[in-house]
Amino acid sequence: MRWLPTLTLLAVCSCGGVDPAGRSTEEYPANYAANEIVNGMMLRNAFVIGGAAGQPMQAGSNAPVYLALYNQRGQTDELISVSAAPVFSGASIPGGELPVQPGQLAGGGLQPQAVLTGLTRQLRSGSYIPVVFTFRDAGTLKKQVPVLPPSQWRTPFSPAPQSP
Repeated sequence: MRWLPTLTLLAVCSCGGVDPAGRSTEEYPANYAANEIVNGMMLRNAFVIGGAAGQPMQAGSNAPVYLALYNQRGQTDELISVSAAPVFSGASIPGGELPVQPGQLAGGGLQPQAVLTGLTRQLRSGSYIPVVFTFRDAGTLKKQVPVLPPSQWRTPFSPAPQSP
């Protein structure tokens, strides 16, 4: 019997951190957020920023919601309300509603598109919460939305205003 040498390969990759220019290199799935379509209204990349890793948000806290909307409908529609009961007692949309023109994208910026208010119990990042998105014409969409810690690639996003 002839002995064949074994070849061992070692692969090395970065699993997150900061590059020499100070930018985040944290690895995450291309779309680690909630996505859905209701009557031609596309919800994309919805997530909530929660507490720092290992530190739950405390009851009474507020949390920002980030999302992008794309309108495939033939007419303008609006996101008119967001709710996450029973986890949060209330919610608001800055400006009262978020209009979405036909064939256009709305949201997706560094300011929250909604703010969940009055957390009813402790909430850890890494969990999911049920969020209901209500549109004026497209109807209602209920989706499990991830609660993500405010780390690395999420640091530019604005935190939620806290209750007085």
